Parts: sequence; structure tokens; C-alpha cells
Amino acid sequence: MNSSKLCIIILNWNSIEDTLKAVGLLHASPWDICVVDNGSQNAGEVALLRETYSDVHVVETGDNLGYAGGMNTGMRWAASQGFTHSLLLNPDTTPSIDVVEGMLRLSDGCAVVGTVQVTEDHIPYVSAAILQGKKKVIPFRCPANCGNGHDVDIVSGAGMLIELDAAAALGYMDERFFHYKEEFDFCFRVTSSGGRIRFNCGSPLIHRCGGSLASSSASGMYYTFRNEVLFLRKHFGLLASISGIGIYRNALKSMIDEPKNSAAILRGILHGVQGITGPLSKLRPRGITK
Repeated sequence: MNSSKLCIIILNWNSIEDTLKAVGLLHASPWDICVVDNGSQNAGEVALLRETYSDVHVVETGDNLGYAGGMNTGMRWAASQGFTHSLLLNPDTTPSIDVVEGMLRLSDGCAVVGTVQVTEDHIPYVSAAILQGKKKVIPFRCPANCGNGHDVDIVSGAGMLIELDAAAALGYMDERFFHYKEEFDFCFRVTSSGGRIRFNCGSPLIHRCGGSLASSSASGMYYTFRNEVLFLRKHFGLLASISGIGIYRNALKSMIDEPKNSAAILRGILHGVQGITGPLSKLRPRGITK
């Protein structure tokens, strides 16, 4: 693939230190970099970015559109500039040229390429999965890190290479999820439409999980359980969202482990069943359907 057609998109939201670090690690690469500022509260973040890296493209959304909205903004911009692929990166990742090259090697004929991820302590965690049927999710790992690439059904959005024509054909990511589950939903639609997803198990991408929102926080728990239910509602109907036993079992365990988050978890499940979407700060009863 012609590397000049790749645009690396980094989503910034009140995380300029992480964003500057991620940009710096790839600044000497042959690929264009676009930072999408997702409505950061401090206007100085964009000014500092432009001052530090004057050759980096900066796109401002003007509001916090969530992961999906911010990345969709970046992908649409990249497509309008003639790029064929975008690598979506969280700002709390530590990317390397080796990681990007490993993903590019697998990109021919693929709608999406994911990559193995590790924590800052270099502990691997699940960043890909295979679906059995349509609902059973089986975590995927390559224990040998063979570097050959693997066909999978789901990959983590913290580092995801997307073919832009495929994204446009699917209508990009569903912005109603706002935070969490967007990439799962996107990958599910890719595979359901016959697209191919591959997983790079070679050079790992370091990811400090929870850089923008800790998954264990009340807000994180709200989005986690609401969007699990919304996903079932969207693809399998209202009955499936009510009867998702695994979700409710996990919710009960989380409430026992973290009682302070119980109200947020219950609210998230209720809103998921009701089809309420969007950010917590701007809740509105927009139904989520196919």
C-alpha cells in the first residue's frame, strides 16, 4: 500500500500531554498526522499543538462528540483529502512506526486491521475477539506473537486501521453510543456485511487504558452497561436487550464489588432498555434501532 495514502488520526480531549507525546513518536514517520480536538475545555491545547507541530493537521469539532463522533470527523476529513486509510489512535497510546508498519502489511483487502495491545507494564490484554454465532464473544490471543496476522471479528478501537471507503459504505461509527462499544458495533457491521478484519500480533501497541475516562468510574460503568444493552437492542431487538443474562450477571457482580457505582449501573441498564443514547450531559430519548 502507498504509505502517502495513510492518515493517522489521534483524538484529543483534555489530554494534550498524551497527544503531544503520541504525535512526537510518529512525527518522523512518512505518514500524515491529523489531531481531532474533540471540544477540549482548554482552548490553549489546540494553540499549543499547532505551535509545537505546525505541520500536523488539526480539525476541531467544537464540542465533545464522543469517540465515535470525533473519529468520524477525522475519517471524513481524511477521505475528503484523498487518503484511503486512517489509523485511529487513542491519545493514551504509545505508538511506534513498527506497529503501524505491521498493521499496514495486513491491510490489503481488509476493511479493518487491529493490533495486539499491552499495558504500560507490558502486560498483554484482550484486544481482539472472535464471534461464535452472533452473540458469543471468544477472546483471541496469539500466545506465540507469530506476526503472521489472524482473521478475527472484533478489534479494539484504541488502535484500529480502517479502509475509508468501507467506513463510508457502513455510515461510519454509530455516534449514539458516545463512549464504549462503538468499535465493537462497527466491527460487527463490517463482518456482517462480508468485510474482512485482521489482527496484527507482532509489535505491541502500549495503551494506558482509561486515559480519558476510567472504566471503573460511575460514568464509565454507566456507559459500559448502557451500551451493552443498546448493542443488543440495535442488532437483535428489544427482547434480546431485556434477556441478556450475561450483562445482568456482570452488572450484579460490579454492584457487589463497587456499591458506590450501583446507581450508575442501574441507570445505564434502564436507559439501554429504553433506547436512550448520547452523552450523560445531554441525554435525550433518541431510540436506537436498526
